[in-house]
This record gives sequence, C-alpha cells and structure tokens, in this order.
Amino acid sequence: MVYLRPATEADQDVIRAMVFAERLDPTSLNWRNFIVAADGREIVGIAQIKPHGDCREFGSLVVKPAYRGRGIGRQLVEALLSKEAGDVYLLCAVQRVPYYRQFGFEVIDDAQAPPTLRRKLRLVGLFRIAGVHVVAMKRAA
Repeated sequence: MVYLRPATEADQDVIRAMVFAERLDPTSLNWRNFIVAADGREIVGIAQIKPHGDCREFGSLVVKPAYRGRGIGRQLVEALLSKEAGDVYLLCAVQRVPYYRQFGFEVIDDAQAPPTLRRKLRLVGLFRIAGVHVVAMKRAA
C-alpha cells in the first residue's frame, strides 16, 4: 500500500536520482521541501514546494513508471497544495498544462511570473530550439 510522508535526509539520494532520471529542474533539491509516496520502504513518488524569496514554486513531481496511473501524482499535488495559503507557481512543459489545470493552475504570461521564475524561463527558453516549450502557471490563493 502506498502512503505519503515527509521526506527525510536519508531520501536525498533517491530524490535526486528521480529528478535527474526525468530531466527535471535539478536546482533546489532540498529534501526538507519534499513529500514522498512510499510503497513499503521503496519511494515511488516525490514532489516539493520550493520556497523562493518572491514566491513558492511547486515542482519535481515524479512517479516511478510502474506506479503511474494510480493517482499517486494527484495525491502528492493535493497534499502539498492543501498546506499552501498563498499563490503557488510552477513551470512545466506545455503538454503538461491540462494536468495542472485540474488543480487550479492557470497559464500566465512570462511577465506575470515572479522574478525568480522569469529568470528560469529565460534559461529554459534556450531549449525551444530542441522543441522544449515551458510555460509558467499560477494557482491563486
């Protein structure tokens, strides 16, 4: 049975490996910001809220392929968002927009994103030539 729990320092290597395996943003991977989905002792899903000086950013949502389609990602998203009183932002590939809309996120113009996320958007904009298109989204409080 899969259950959610706060990450521990012992989970750091697994968190890092899961983020790198999915080619997600490898910055700000502080285990203290994560919750994990575990099946026994195995971590099968992760997600975090990154606290920045100017905003809070949802990110690093990963569910191991063998566990996808079971609602684990939804549980992770809902668990983290339930603890947030203010606006929450995220950056995602354009094809993921419909998934995040179900949690109340809406696409925003890059200029509406907080400065921290605008800087990230400029960096990932360099990858558009390779077909990677990232958008900013906001879930209003």
